[in-house]
Amino acid sequence: MLVAGQAPGELQRSTLPAGAVAVCPASDGAADDTTYPVRKAAFDAQGRGDLATARQLMRCAVRARPGDVVALKQLVYLDLQAGEEAAAIEDVDSLRALHASEPRFEAQEGYIYFNERKYEEARAAFVRALTMPETGGGDAAVRFDARKAIGVIDAEFPSHSLEIAVDAQYLNRFDDGVVDAYARYFQRLGRRSPVRVYGGVRLLRDTASQGGTLPQIFSDNAFMAGVGLAFQPHAAHYFVSAEANMAYVFYGGRNDSSALRPDYRAVVGYYNVFRPGKDSAFERFSFQANGSFGFYSRYEHDAIAYLQPQETVDLNRGALRVSPFFQQSFAFDTKQEFFNNTVELIPGLQMALARYPGAALRAEYVRGYYLPFATTSVNPYGGSYNDFRVRLTFDKSFFLRGGSQPEEPAAGAPH
Repeated sequence: MLVAGQAPGELQRSTLPAGAVAVCPASDGAADDTTYPVRKAAFDAQGRGDLATARQLMRCAVRARPGDVVALKQLVYLDLQAGEEAAAIEDVDSLRALHASEPRFEAQEGYIYFNERKYEEARAAFVRALTMPETGGGDAAVRFDARKAIGVIDAEFPSHSLEIAVDAQYLNRFDDGVVDAYARYFQRLGRRSPVRVYGGVRLLRDTASQGGTLPQIFSDNAFMAGVGLAFQPHAAHYFVSAEANMAYVFYGGRNDSSALRPDYRAVVGYYNVFRPGKDSAFERFSFQANGSFGFYSRYEHDAIAYLQPQETVDLNRGALRVSPFFQQSFAFDTKQEFFNNTVELIPGLQMALARYPGAALRAEYVRGYYLPFATTSVNPYGGSYNDFRVRLTFDKSFFLRGGSQPEEPAAGAPH
């Protein structure tokens, strides 16, 4: 259990036997504070280190007078020390109902909810901690931690996110420039849900296919817009997606196809980067696993599989990061089109600027082989090929909330 300002191993558990109920002493204090004698006995017990008795007595004070704010505030910590997180949440909720809560209590509720994976409730608690008026007693530090906690939740469990990717490359083999760019806006169906809906657009263009001499895989000049559904549990490296698009094909009439065509696709994929530990002699090495299998209606109802493992060495970690790599690329399809059944060996060099995460410049040499499937797809290029490619890539996700981050009020603002 994560507790603000306290290491997880420092909590003390109650030694009171299960089911034991303390006998509540009489509440005969002053008229304006009838439960003072009970609280005094509780504080005395707490001073002796008898936290179980202190907790029971503070609970007696609250039962006798539900508006005993002093007892409720002490109970928050005594319940946490006893491992009674549900009771601590009730205490904080009672303080809030009495307009007596403080940022530290709301933040504590946020930590409890976060550890219970109730991320929507956790975020709401941290927002309350951030936006409550100052009460003193370390509120600035609590707010700083609350803002960081909100950032963690929004980054790991975004309700809204925008993903932008661009892959612009030059292929020496065909003297061709190709761009594949897309933007997708995702909405998660609940903070804990692995399901997201999204809408997006995609542009595929190249410069050399207007004459119709390139394989179809390079001449898919189209603009697509559509909606989709994605399934990916938190922290999972696999995903499943299905989407429906309408595609405007820029040169659709060439193959007796209409310029405006529906495009349905379903894809299952996996992506992960494996790195040795920081103390390993190979800490600069990494292995990237990347693969997918998808059905594409617009490509004559073809199913295509891609597998692209890559090994990388980070030569340095300064402002300019230089990384040699070796990628293997495999493509297979059910229709056995020659251009969709290849093996490529790709040594290359990647350069990236630390201040622009997600962007990279890659220079690649490609040694490729067409797989010798018996098919009616005519291959005019022989069994193998060489290519040199220069690629500029950008891939980044932006985590959004559909509004700005909550602002902190001025000190003394009403609540």
